[in-house]
Amino acid sequence: MGGDRWSFPGLLRADSELSYTSSRPRFAESLLATEVCRSISQEFPVQPRIIIADDHPVVLHGIRIVLERHQMDVAGAAADGAGLLQLLVQQPCHAVLTDLSMPGPGPDGPELLAELRQRHPDLPVVVLTGARHPGLLDGLLRDGVHGLVDKSADFAELPQALHAAMAGQVFVSDQLRRHLQARDLLFPHPPAALSTRELEVLQLLTDGLNINAIADRSGRSPKTISRQKAEAMRKLGLQTNQELYDYLQTRRD
Repeated sequence: MGGDRWSFPGLLRADSELSYTSSRPRFAESLLATEVCRSISQEFPVQPRIIIADDHPVVLHGIRIVLERHQMDVAGAAADGAGLLQLLVQQPCHAVLTDLSMPGPGPDGPELLAELRQRHPDLPVVVLTGARHPGLLDGLLRDGVHGLVDKSADFAELPQALHAAMAGQVFVSDQLRRHLQARDLLFPHPPAALSTRELEVLQLLTDGLNINAIADRSGRSPKTISRQKAEAMRKLGLQTNQELYDYLQTRRD
């Protein structure tokens, strides 16, 4: 197949621009997913070893069942960032599948992904997420994540995403890809930088404070805090409180 590797709907070329509209390079031409998996299986004659992480035992169980049905070996499962990092010390694997937001010991969200990149720079990482904000999703891809899988979608996408990541491709679920395409159409320019006070408001919201509590702590009026919150949302391209919540989830320590 030459230098094109394998590709099917949802995949980006590893060297393509992270653009999701037709005006610039975007998704590779499609092939049947079965052909992709058959080609990749030739590169991995033994079952690929996958380490999985999610803070919900039921989700971990469901992921394990799906991967094992697709001839993947679950080498270990973790419920938080600390457990995932420890597993990677103990167990060799071909790829990691992790939830984006996991409360508990150790790093979480982008901080966890940064730790994975630093400690295991060549390890493919696929992220399972319920986040919808296009700027957040785009940032994850630009930071080197090899796959984004919609947590609310069918888990049947998981083997495809992992095979793609191990083949040097970048996989994005259909629903998440539509959010990214909307980002390119609605926000063609980079967002403006947040002010110090806007960053402070976001950090306190991340810590669980409401508008009135932030006003009391900062010595500013609730009206001023609300205005700074709204301005930060505008700059980030966030349109609803749910999008803001999804964004704040990735900032938790």
